[in-house]
Amino acid sequence: MRLRILLLFTLLCCKSLLFSQTTVQNPSKSDFSPALTILASDSLQGRKANGRGGSLAASYVSSKMHSYKLKAYNDFEDYFQIFEIEEHAVKKTSLQIKKRNHKTISLSPDKDFEVTPTTNSIQKKQVDVVFASYGLDVPKENYDDYKNLDVKNKIVVVLSGFPDDQDTTSSTYKKFKNIFPEENDLEETKLKTAISKGAIALIIIETRENFKPQNKENEVFHSLENTTTTSIPVFKISKKTAETLFPKSDIPLKNDLASTLLKNVKINFSIELKHETSYVGNVLGLIPGKDTTKTIIIGAHYDHLGIKNDSIYNGADDNASGTSGMLALAKKWSESNIKPEYNILFAAWTAEEMGLLGSEYFVRNFDFKKQKILLAINMDMISRSAPEDKTHRMLSIGTQKETEYLKKIASESNARLQNPFTLDLWETDGHSGSDYASFAAKGIPVMTFFSGFHEDYHTPRDKVSKVDLDKIQDVLFIVNNSVLKFIENQPN
Repeated sequence: MRLRILLLFTLLCCKSLLFSQTTVQNPSKSDFSPALTILASDSLQGRKANGRGGSLAASYVSSKMHSYKLKAYNDFEDYFQIFEIEEHAVKKTSLQIKKRNHKTISLSPDKDFEVTPTTNSIQKKQVDVVFASYGLDVPKENYDDYKNLDVKNKIVVVLSGFPDDQDTTSSTYKKFKNIFPEENDLEETKLKTAISKGAIALIIIETRENFKPQNKENEVFHSLENTTTTSIPVFKISKKTAETLFPKSDIPLKNDLASTLLKNVKINFSIELKHETSYVGNVLGLIPGKDTTKTIIIGAHYDHLGIKNDSIYNGADDNASGTSGMLALAKKWSESNIKPEYNILFAAWTAEEMGLLGSEYFVRNFDFKKQKILLAINMDMISRSAPEDKTHRMLSIGTQKETEYLKKIASESNARLQNPFTLDLWETDGHSGSDYASFAAKGIPVMTFFSGFHEDYHTPRDKVSKVDLDKIQDVLFIVNNSVLKFIENQPN
């Protein structure tokens, strides 16, 4: 009996010793606050990916990785994964509606419509037009605006929003709002649906009374070099403009809509682009693991919007908060002197604001035959709270539908906090709001951390003085403990 007790005591001591050897201290404010202040300073000019501020930010992140003795990923020079992006601008655009009576109405990009182009110039004439209500196809709700419609090689006209979106008390509103909580996700879904149905362009009628089209001539957008796009142009017009263009019997602009082919209407449109190429870079530092064929990524995008109209968009929350948090975790893992079970790659992605280009480039050039990414953690805006979060204790953590175990890990890590967050555990499937999407698209498990939209989002008011350092510290506690628990739960 005494021997059994001694053996049990020995096993418990060994397990305790093993755990103490594999733990990594959680970052404190002093580990991330200085980096956040520097990244969001005026001297970094808003960290536009292909601007001087972006280069300065990348050099700063590289210097921190060097000071933490991280290994340059794939032996990249100075930790930089350099690649080319293409910058596109609308040089000239036109949109014409031709009715059966042969009357042609030419719209002005200055006041009648705005356009989001693809990466290629395009010109189309005499194209058939289909009205597809709200442009949604949601099989699980048995809802399909495209039912019995053939939109292949046609232009699809849809309304903004979703059914009953003006009646916040209705069950229909609540159902669709739950599916599409963010307007950007809703619009992206409409675009993807139109593409999947074979449309060549999408026209969105903005039903908001205060909508005013923005002239996007000379406004730039970006893509990876030599990208073959499957996207289609998106035009936006106001409700008032739509009423002058289309018969009210075909587009009644109210609920109980009937999708239909507009037999009396044809559309001509053209988009002429100009292009420039520039160089940008991800910054990647590695702690090699015992098993170097498997990797866990802890990432955040370091770029922001740069300078617009002489105003610096400092991007303290978006995303100096996530980048400084990533660096703080790198510091703590390095200081632990622990050789982890797997590679830990600390990644500062670039050009997220230009369309997730940095993370997409990384995934596109990753050698999946030699390496496996076990988990990709993403931190994007982890220092502020949404207006409705009165206690400042809400945290959004996104994972895929099939990775319930990650939700459990997140919840258990959160429960260890002295003042746990109220967690919003959501599914990333169908969403692409940040760099997690580049990995999720490849079936890689993801955890993405986000603390809420606020009134300073994408404005010059997103400054260091408004960040919540306590919130960042607690988010990093969850991230760090989630990584440790994830490693602990991996099969041998």
